[in-house]
Amino acid sequence: MNKFFLVAILGTLLYGEKILLPKSTVAMVNGTAISVDERDKEVGKLLPKEYFHANVNPEKLKGLQEKALESLIEKTLLYNYAVSKKIKVSENEIDEVMSNLATTVGSKKKLEEGVEQLGFTKLSFREAVRKDEVLKKLYKKEIEANLSDAELKKYYSENMYKFKEPEKLRVRLIYVKNDPSVTDGKQKAKKKIEEAQALLKKGENFPYVAQTYSNDASRVMGGDMGYLHKGMLDPTVEEKALSMEVGAISGIIEKDIGFFIVKVEEKAPANQLSFDKVKGDLKKELKEKEEEKRKAELLGRLKLNSVIVKQ
Repeated sequence: MNKFFLVAILGTLLYGEKILLPKSTVAMVNGTAISVDERDKEVGKLLPKEYFHANVNPEKLKGLQEKALESLIEKTLLYNYAVSKKIKVSENEIDEVMSNLATTVGSKKKLEEGVEQLGFTKLSFREAVRKDEVLKKLYKKEIEANLSDAELKKYYSENMYKFKEPEKLRVRLIYVKNDPSVTDGKQKAKKKIEEAQALLKKGENFPYVAQTYSNDASRVMGGDMGYLHKGMLDPTVEEKALSMEVGAISGIIEKDIGFFIVKVEEKAPANQLSFDKVKGDLKKELKEKEEEKRKAELLGRLKLNSVIVKQ
């Protein structure tokens, strides 16, 4: 523990006063300082490339700074823990990372230019790379989750309801809006939907009629709404569509918002997805959840035994 930090902690214990950190420091984690510069670099990672700090309102910037600081505190806790576990990265390993980065950006010169633009010196960037590689090793050693097929199958078997596709149908729709701001809007909308219905009864193809009469965005696709699960359509329209045979065209369905005509193109019953079908996504989801849990538990233990001071 450095001298400043020890004096600050003792002062707080004796007098109950808030610890005052140097202006260039935004936090101390067990004696390790986190600088304003480090926090600002982390903020830069959170901002989209097209934004600059000057274009972010003060409230949002403050939120980003808090998020960035919390991330740095967690990284510092994990890094110090990794060091205590004798996890190390050799100079050769750092050289290999630097070489790979140079290849990725196009050349060693471009890498050096990019490093400078980010506000790093050559030495500070190598140090950042070293810390990052140490954290990667810690991740593989204590956080990474490698789930077996047996574990995945057990979860799948116990939660099969989560992997069931509901009944779905593919429909085409004609919707004529009832615009209350228009004089006799409802009557005009009804006349328009009746014209559309008359064309359909004469044998005109549904896509053409939808393109001509519908106010729904799907008109550009000939009224094709694609595959829809239950709850994605207006309830009245959906109920009617579910009761119809494939190829059937409904009558006019009246609602306060306007008038509908629906055609059922395809129907697919509810379907239980196989383990092999969901295995990839399931493995990714469970792996992420387990690793988040392990990381949170480790950070929780580390924070209990740490002294963290913020500006």
